[in-house]
Amino acid sequence: MRSRPLPLRPGLESIRTFFERPPVQHLSLELAVCWILERLLEADTYPTALMQDLSVSHPKLRLSETVLQQALGFLDQDGAIDSYAQRCPSRGRPRRMLHLLATRRSDAEQLMPPWHHWLDENERNLHASSHDPGPGIHPAPHAAAGHRSGVLSAGRQQRPHDRC
Repeated sequence: MRSRPLPLRPGLESIRTFFERPPVQHLSLELAVCWILERLLEADTYPTALMQDLSVSHPKLRLSETVLQQALGFLDQDGAIDSYAQRCPSRGRPRRMLHLLATRRSDAEQLMPPWHHWLDENERNLHASSHDPGPGIHPAPHAAAGHRSGVLSAGRQQRPHDRC
């Protein structure tokens, strides 16, 4: 007869550890757009590289595929980006490369100071020992009940008879 291992009971030590080594934070749609624009201001890139580069450049930040696709859709609808196919010798199919349109470069550059300010504040707050998080920090390891982290709600669509 096998005995079950006893479940680990988190004590106060584990809570202190949580604040010393906060969990990875996933970017919201707005922050994901800024990250994408920052990278596209440097050079054309592809979606998978955006996610990988974020985890290398900012180890405590992540970008979910869902939010990445929402952010790319937003930028596409806004007319800020387009894409093209690039053949890669190591791949069987062409890679979808993303390109920031020259007409929107100035708009993207204007978002960089607040984006970098957020990154600086976020980095400072992630390393602070205080339990008082700053704006934009979500230290909870799980989303609120009934909500999925990084997924925007579709919202209520207005129907013709709802109009004023």
